[in-house]
Amino acid sequence: MLSRPLILPALLLALLSLQVYSLAPTDEIRDADPAQAGYLPDHNIDPSLVPSFQILWKNAHNVNEKFYAKPLVYTPAGQSQLVFLASSMNIIRTVDAVTGTLIHERTVQPPFLTSDLGGCNDIPNFIGITGTPIIDPDTDTVYFFSKGYEGGATSGGVALGRYQLYAVDINTLEDKPGFPVLIDGHHADNDPQKFFVGGVILQRTALTVVNDVVIGGFGSNCDLFNYTGMIVGVSKTPGVGVTSIYAAEGGPGATPETDDLIDGNGGAAGIWQGGMGPSTDGSPRIFLTTGNGEGQVNGDAPASGDSPLSTLDDVIASFAVSPSGVFTLEDYFQPFDYRTLDDTNSDLGSGALSLLDPTAFNGPGVTRIGITCGKSGKAYVVNADDLGGYKQGSGGIDNVLQTITLSGPVWAGMGSYPLEGGYIYVTPLGQPTAAYKFGFDGSGNPLFTLAGQSEASAANLIGIGSPTITTFKGEEGTGILWVTDPIAGLKAFNAVPNSAGILTPITLPATGASNKFQRPAFGDGKVYVSDIDGNVYCLGPSAPSSTVSSTLSSTSSSTPSATSSTSALPITQVSTVCPLAPAASAPCSHTSPGSSPTAPPPSPLVFLPNSSLPGTATTFKTATLAPTPTPFTGVAAVSSYSGVGAAIVLLVMIAFF
Repeated sequence: MLSRPLILPALLLALLSLQVYSLAPTDEIRDADPAQAGYLPDHNIDPSLVPSFQILWKNAHNVNEKFYAKPLVYTPAGQSQLVFLASSMNIIRTVDAVTGTLIHERTVQPPFLTSDLGGCNDIPNFIGITGTPIIDPDTDTVYFFSKGYEGGATSGGVALGRYQLYAVDINTLEDKPGFPVLIDGHHADNDPQKFFVGGVILQRTALTVVNDVVIGGFGSNCDLFNYTGMIVGVSKTPGVGVTSIYAAEGGPGATPETDDLIDGNGGAAGIWQGGMGPSTDGSPRIFLTTGNGEGQVNGDAPASGDSPLSTLDDVIASFAVSPSGVFTLEDYFQPFDYRTLDDTNSDLGSGALSLLDPTAFNGPGVTRIGITCGKSGKAYVVNADDLGGYKQGSGGIDNVLQTITLSGPVWAGMGSYPLEGGYIYVTPLGQPTAAYKFGFDGSGNPLFTLAGQSEASAANLIGIGSPTITTFKGEEGTGILWVTDPIAGLKAFNAVPNSAGILTPITLPATGASNKFQRPAFGDGKVYVSDIDGNVYCLGPSAPSSTVSSTLSSTSSSTPSATSSTSALPITQVSTVCPLAPAASAPCSHTSPGSSPTAPPPSPLVFLPNSSLPGTATTFKTATLAPTPTPFTGVAAVSSYSGVGAAIVLLVMIAFF
């Protein structure tokens, strides 16, 4: 038996070797929720306080830098809540969620230049990180796709455009071992002639994770070039890399691949979903939607959804994700008039399939309802477990639960509220935001009916955001509907229409015109959103004595660049400040009883080899945080460990001494 002097070191080593990661209830680690239903009940958004919201801070950034990826909110163990930002210039940042103070900043690689697309300016100036990342709270890892050029060059044209999946430590923004992973050069599982070419494709969907595989959808740049919509899976396990690529148009009947990148004959059927992510329901499957394509294998004959289909243009599709991360088509729905949608560029897939809460939205034989809408001005209500195939309805029409004719086309998705009877929401271009209430028809089948709408119309511009609904601790009567607008900025409404059928607005401080397809992110009683000029706002119920406004920028407003060398090992520049942050709002404050707070000087620069991307260097930048008094408690903080772990260590020391 070990003696007490030997047991103590062994216990301490065991405790200190266990990294404890955390996920606060008010964190938002992905775009909305896994089901893409848009309902977020856990962020302490009190409707009695929202009318008093003010802009708590506003951060400006580089000239021409924009945010298409939405902010994410996360609380590392033993630290205060932070906001993770990823921009079109391939710059990632963490800022303090309460103050907006910069914690870390890094340019992961030079971004792709929009000018290389030859006239497509949907995303102006730079195309870097445009899909919303996802955070793994078990490992403090952020995953995201980044577009640049071969070898980390600052230019090179479409042919040299490249996509990589990055995995970075959210505490330092350093690359995790085995990452980034290059996507280019891989072929589609369902058609070896279809291969991934990063220069002609655009990663726009938010990311999701199934079976430890990071999944993202890829579409087009203005429908230019020889592109095919694809879903890509990359393992979270270092060294495994790409697990599967599935081409939306691949196999018999699909447009053959060519070596001419600009001929425009790749097959299309892009997966972009208005920036929303593939939806998941906890099982090893994903749901997604596609845009217009070219193959059109389905002709006049009806086809079952579980039969093979090689041309997935304008479909809702579900894919199984195997334990090794391989995609297999399981089911699909394709509208009876999909060829008209193809010919008129009326994408069904302008928003994700939202999987509604099955405890609130269900019916006879239907346990999981999904909804989506598109440019055609129709919303489709489907059975997620039997999507409907092609022309499977009576008389050769759609076999869906319901088709809702909206007041106009939609370039976004839908949101839902599962309380107070259940509602879904949508905002067509230039039209009011509409609320549809859940109920049943005379035969007991699920049915949505128009219950109300906003008095004011949305902007008649592409880029309106998908609806998000919050409640205060999941309580009925506290629902708030949030929508971003490319002119009006962030808007809020009471989620349940009043007796006159009006979605009553809630006054918010004016934010700038929202960037395309944004959805607000939520922290602990706070809302985060970006505008078209690259400003990031934090709105909350109580403003400080003066609104914080700052500029967080790299050393240059020009194109981010990375040095290259063929004769020397590339280096990664790392600067860290106060790595042992105790918590709360003063991560760089150290005080003793009765003393004034002092911030230690920044750590010296450390140069580390970066062999993950040969011939390039990656720049890290860290800002020194403003110190705030924190009383000394006599217990030092332990980086990456929870307060519980530190308390256990202290108790063990007391017990043995």
